[in-house]
Amino acid sequence: MTALREAFHDFRDAVAHFSRAARHYLAAEFLAWTGHGIFSVLFNLYLVEAGAGEAFVGRAIAASGMGTVAAALPAGWLADRWGRRRTLILGAVLDGLGLLLRASSTHPSLVIGASFLAGMGQSFFQIAAAPFLTDHSTPRERTHLFSTFFACALLAGVFGNALGGLLPTLIRAVVPAASWFLAYRGVLVVGALASAAAALPLLALRGLAEPRPHADAAVPTPHETRRLWPIALNAALIGAGAGFVIPFMNLYFKNRFACSSAQIGVFFGVAQVCTAAATLAAPALARRFGKLRTAVAAELLSLPFLVTLGGERLLPVAVGAFWLRATFMQASTPLLQAFVMEVLPPALRARSTSLNNMVWNLGWAGSATLSGVVLEHYGDAVPFYLTASLYLVAAVTFYLAFRGTHESAARPIGLSEEAKGLRGDGPTSD
Repeated sequence: MTALREAFHDFRDAVAHFSRAARHYLAAEFLAWTGHGIFSVLFNLYLVEAGAGEAFVGRAIAASGMGTVAAALPAGWLADRWGRRRTLILGAVLDGLGLLLRASSTHPSLVIGASFLAGMGQSFFQIAAAPFLTDHSTPRERTHLFSTFFACALLAGVFGNALGGLLPTLIRAVVPAASWFLAYRGVLVVGALASAAAALPLLALRGLAEPRPHADAAVPTPHETRRLWPIALNAALIGAGAGFVIPFMNLYFKNRFACSSAQIGVFFGVAQVCTAAATLAAPALARRFGKLRTAVAAELLSLPFLVTLGGERLLPVAVGAFWLRATFMQASTPLLQAFVMEVLPPALRARSTSLNNMVWNLGWAGSATLSGVVLEHYGDAVPFYLTASLYLVAAVTFYLAFRGTHESAARPIGLSEEAKGLRGDGPTSD
C-alpha cells in the first residue's frame, strides 16, 4: 500500500504542474477520442448493415490510413513553421468533417474519399500532439503528462464506446420504425461532431507563445539522425500488426460469438478502463525500471493473450484475453512516446513524429486491406498470429537498438516560456 500511496502522491503532484496549454490539449483529446470511440464500435457495423462486404470495410480503413500517410510530412512541416496549436486545430476540423461525410453516405467513392480526409485530419492532430506537449511541459511532469494524455484518450474511448454501444438500441426503443442502419447513422453523426469540437479548447488558447524549433534548435548530429530509423521500423511493424486485427475486433465478436453492438461497446469500454489504469501506473514502474524496459516488457506480456484470441471459442475467455492484451500493449505507448521525445533533439521531434505516423499508417493500410481478404477466405484466426509475430519483432528490435541508451543522459529538452513556469498566463504572441 505504501508504494501505491507514493505513486498516487507523485502523480497528483505532477498533475498540479501541468501547464494551461497541456490542460486545454487534454480537453481537446477527450473530445476527439469520444468521437473515435463511437466510430470504433459502429462504423464497420454501419457499412455491413448497408450491405458492404468485409473486403470493402478493409478498403475504407485503408483509405483512412493512406490519408494519414499523405498528410504526415506536411503535418510535420506545418507543426514546425505554422505552429503546433494551429496544426492541431486544422487536424480537428478536417477529422470531424471527414467523419461527418463518412456518416452521411454509403456511396463507395464518398466513403473512401471521406475516410481519406478524416485520415489527413488525424495525421495533423496526432503529429503535432507530442511536440506540443513536450514544448509545454518540464522533465518533472513529462512522463506523467504523456501517460495522462494517453489515459485521457482511452477514457474518452470508453465514453465513446458506451455511446456507440447503447445509443442505437435507445434510438430504436424510442423510434421503433427506425432501422439499425438509421440508428447507426444518427449516432455516427454525433461522433463526428464530437471530433470536430476538439478544435474549441485549442481555439481558446489564441495568442499562446510557441517556440520555433526550426529557427533556434541545434543541428542534429549524424548519430542522432540515425536514431530515426529504428524508431520508424518499430512504428511500421506495430502499424502493420495492428491493421490485421484492431479494425476488425467488433466484427470478430459479432461473427464468432454473435455479440450485439451493446455488448461490443461494453467490451471495448472495459478494455479502455483497464488500459487507462495501467497507463496511469506506468510512470511509477518506469521510474524504477526505465521507460524502455517497462514499455518493451509490457508489449511482450501482451503476446500470449493476442494468440489466445486467435483460437479461442469461449466468449468469457476471449473477452478476458481481449482486455489483457489491450492493457499490456497500449500501456507501453505513452512510455515509448516520452522516451522517443527525450532521446531525440528538438529539431528531430516533429520529423520523427511525421515519419512514424507515415510508416505506421502505411503498415496499417496495407495489412487492413489484406486482412479483409484473409477474413473472407481463411477465417479470423490467422490475422491474430500474424499480428503477434510482428509485435514480437517490433519489441525485440527496438530494445536492441536502444538498450545502451541511458535515459537520464538524453539530450536536454529546449523549453518554451510556458514550460519554464509561465504556464500560458504570461507573455503571448499571435
